[in-house]
Amino acid sequence: MKKLISFVSICLCITTAQGQYVADALRFSQNFPTLTARSMAMGNAFTSLGADFSSAYTNPAGLGLYRKSEILFSPGMGYSNIKADYIGQQYHDDQYQYINSSVGYVGTYNSSRQKGLISASLAAGYNRLNNFYNNTFIQGTNELSSFSDQFVEYASENHLLPDELDPFYERLAYDGWVIDTFEYMDQYKSMVPVPIDQRKSIHTQGGTGEWSFAIGLNFSNIIYFGTGIGIDQLNYEQHAVLSEYNYDNYWAFRSFDFTEDLDVKGTGVNFKFGLLARISNSIRLGATLFLPTYYNIEEVYYNTLYSEYDDSSFFIRPTNEYGDLLEAGVFGYNLNTPMKVNGGMSFQIGKTGIISGDVEYINYAGIKMSTDDSYNTSDDRQMVEEVNSAIDDTYRSVCNFKLGAEFRLGNFALRAGGGYYPSPYSSNELNSNASYTEITSGVGYRDRFFFFDLGFSGIFHKEKYNLYTSNNTNNIADLSSQAYRFIATMGLRF
Repeated sequence: MKKLISFVSICLCITTAQGQYVADALRFSQNFPTLTARSMAMGNAFTSLGADFSSAYTNPAGLGLYRKSEILFSPGMGYSNIKADYIGQQYHDDQYQYINSSVGYVGTYNSSRQKGLISASLAAGYNRLNNFYNNTFIQGTNELSSFSDQFVEYASENHLLPDELDPFYERLAYDGWVIDTFEYMDQYKSMVPVPIDQRKSIHTQGGTGEWSFAIGLNFSNIIYFGTGIGIDQLNYEQHAVLSEYNYDNYWAFRSFDFTEDLDVKGTGVNFKFGLLARISNSIRLGATLFLPTYYNIEEVYYNTLYSEYDDSSFFIRPTNEYGDLLEAGVFGYNLNTPMKVNGGMSFQIGKTGIISGDVEYINYAGIKMSTDDSYNTSDDRQMVEEVNSAIDDTYRSVCNFKLGAEFRLGNFALRAGGGYYPSPYSSNELNSNASYTEITSGVGYRDRFFFFDLGFSGIFHKEKYNLYTSNNTNNIADLSSQAYRFIATMGLRF
């Protein structure tokens, strides 16, 4: 029979935290920006182009191509759909969201010179870099393992006594009779029979955006130089519920729900430098160096467990050594995203069109986590070392490819583009082939004082999702996601 045992440790489980932070490191470093409708419609292949507010993020040197000042606003809508295939069962879920893609001002100064510094443009505004809005639902009948096996294996392999179990994870399962001691007080068994019906729902929301401040200089209509600073804001919220149901009346166990809530907020700063050169009347080359974004991040997390038996039920929340309820956990840390280098080339086809291409190099293994001054215990430092080591092993460097085209008919324009983003995971990882493919298109109208653009983007991705960590198998789902974005940009020139 279980006894009430006080806690001597309420530290986070390093293994569980490591997996979360390794995943978050990529999530907060990999961007699929919307920017302006024109830029998005051309696959954001704008490193060698300019005269568009997206240059404040893509390549500040492109601001040097402005001849007039302008103000603009880019609202939009997003739609995401995720299909999950788990143990032969398929389900899908979707979500809509509003997108404030960009809003900004570009002020241009034109000199009367024909050589030297001909013009300078200063841009200030907001660009949307990523959206985290998704709904995922996974369901299947597992004949080999239960989510409770993760708790059993970790507690048993580390020989943890009940009073040493993590109050946000294993202790919840222990108090809810999902796991129990077996033969010895540091060895555990699952109370969940298999086969078992498993379901997991994941709701995420939020995104990252950048307040961009940049300047572009035009030298003799040949060389363009730009630099900028970005103040990034990060917001990520996740509500995940993993449930297991038993329909065999032979067992007293009926079901349990393990609920995880996570709220992450962060502020970062970065610098970028760009160069653009007009090689001939029809060819331009561009390059941008993105220094790492230095984020300070704080997260709030809270887990609960509900279990049900034939004759009883338990709603369990984290408690301290005295049995008093714990408040939500709080943790802070610093995250440095990897440095990025872009190179681009564009071809001007008379006055009727443009073709542009970009190559983007990113070394995701260069992501680094560090301790915050307020959370700098020996356990915190050990966890950070483990996370950084796991990042080195998990991720690799990639080259992303983007392509865009624009065809003009007087004041009207037709646009199309796309991109290919290889998997950032190492070759020995589960998702080593989990690449992204983007297809874009759009239309636009421009005259001397007004412009209006529409842009569309579809991003397609497949990955494998591990519901939980266990020595047993058969707990991996195949996810297919589709994310569509519709952006309209309206602006005035003066």
